[in-house]
Amino acid sequence: MQLLNTIYKSDESLKSFITEHDMNKAKAIFVQIFSAVIDEEYCKNLAALIKAELPHAYILGTTAGGVIVEGKVLDHESVISFSLFENTSLRYEFFSFDEESNVLDRIENELLVEDTKAMVIVSDGLKSESESFLKSLYERRHDIIIAGGRASDYEFKKTFVFNEEKTTENGCIVCTFSGEDLHANSDYILKWTPVGKDMVVTKAEGPIVYEIDHMPIIDVYRKYLGDDIAKDLPASCMPFPLILHKGGVLVARDPIGVLEEENALVFAGYFEEGDIVRFSFANIEELTDNLEEVFYALNQVPVEGIYIYSCAARKALLKDKIASEFNILQSLAPASGFFTFGEYFSSSDIAELLNVTTTFLFLSETHEMEPKELQTKVESDFDPIRKALTHLVKVTSVELEKLSTKDTLTQLYNRTEYLRVIKRKIVSAKRYGEPFGLILIDIDFFKKINDTYGHDVGDMVLRKFAKVIVSSVREDDFVARWGGEEFTILTGKIDEKGLVCLIEKLQKKIKEENFDPVSQLTASFGATIYRDGDKFEEIFKRADEALYYAKTHGRDRYEIR
Repeated sequence: MQLLNTIYKSDESLKSFITEHDMNKAKAIFVQIFSAVIDEEYCKNLAALIKAELPHAYILGTTAGGVIVEGKVLDHESVISFSLFENTSLRYEFFSFDEESNVLDRIENELLVEDTKAMVIVSDGLKSESESFLKSLYERRHDIIIAGGRASDYEFKKTFVFNEEKTTENGCIVCTFSGEDLHANSDYILKWTPVGKDMVVTKAEGPIVYEIDHMPIIDVYRKYLGDDIAKDLPASCMPFPLILHKGGVLVARDPIGVLEEENALVFAGYFEEGDIVRFSFANIEELTDNLEEVFYALNQVPVEGIYIYSCAARKALLKDKIASEFNILQSLAPASGFFTFGEYFSSSDIAELLNVTTTFLFLSETHEMEPKELQTKVESDFDPIRKALTHLVKVTSVELEKLSTKDTLTQLYNRTEYLRVIKRKIVSAKRYGEPFGLILIDIDFFKKINDTYGHDVGDMVLRKFAKVIVSSVREDDFVARWGGEEFTILTGKIDEKGLVCLIEKLQKKIKEENFDPVSQLTASFGATIYRDGDKFEEIFKRADEALYYAKTHGRDRYEIR
């Protein structure tokens, strides 16, 4: 494979570039046109010129709010990326969502074969429902890496994808790459730091969010980011995306539109009611200080060419600092790409439409790896004060989060954090069908301990008791102090037999622990398992009733309901 990039200057210079590199001899040619000139006739004519010079090339074009080439960022230019393959077969199609509804079936039947390794998609940036499209496609073939991005512009007004024949503002172009010798790998860089409190999406429909914490979402932006941000949405808030966890991946979401009559925002990706979100900001420290570490982490797979799809919001905030990321990639292999309104990303485990992220696809027709060195660049506008403020916000946010979520005596999580976590657990259980367990624990006759030995001994008992619980549960179990002498455990995936084993293990450990001067300590347990449709109040009520039964029927026992 060979990747050749050029910046379009004139028809003649482009023809000379194609002739100079003898491109017509390549067995398969994939051309990407990243145009930061948002003009349909211009784009279509450029694609037609390339098709006339390279009749067997597959052309994928998209508008862009900036382009990426050889580690540099350019505005109002067009970059053309030629991928020349010797042992890889390509399949390609242009789809208009306005004209056909069976796009997924056609992709599966016409573009995918047994040894398909990767797929590149570019779609419009403002109209089509990209996330549901991506996830449906991923469900059909988990083994294929999906990369690409949503078309963008500079004003959130007009985006389209194109080839030599047509353009569409509601559609996509798909190209697949197949072959035994082809190596494909994908990865991403985020480096955005969550800040502020957890918030719950309380009203949403697909990519449209109406309320967070039962407050109109625009009022949420106004409250936390100020009037200046709120009055110029969506462009003004791009540096402060919402962060949430999806399938183990930290995902950023930025709005791309405003529904003023409904007081709502339209995002590039989907939200579900119950999603836990936080605002975030760019971690300048990590972006600038760990370049070598990122380079060597990526330099572990064969790569001859790199396609970059990076978010327009990332460019808006990081400005020329973002070139540091692209310099890392260019150090590995020739690279080019564009700034998107959402990045297609998949791995063996997940498929997500990302925002505020730099994603990239590595391709190679050889398994051999040549030694490479990081090409370092000096930052032109390094600002130590801004970097120090970033570090301050990050550290104090972590400290404040600990203060707001931890019980000061036992260092377990507190009741507030329990309520956040159980809501997440319920959302996850609904999505993935993995029931969890809830255990409530009450130390028997704890008041008598305080009355007999004093509150210092009582505090010692609570601290030791907390350690016994933490040492007895699994890593993915959540332990909190509910209040007083009551504790709660939220387990990972579990059945009733597993609950019994865990409780009996806890009973044994409690009796073995030395709580001197208290001679013998016991506890009562009430437990239950999540049932489909449970709200957090309902599951807690069952466990609480079970605990009450255990306490009123002899203590030092457990009840499961």
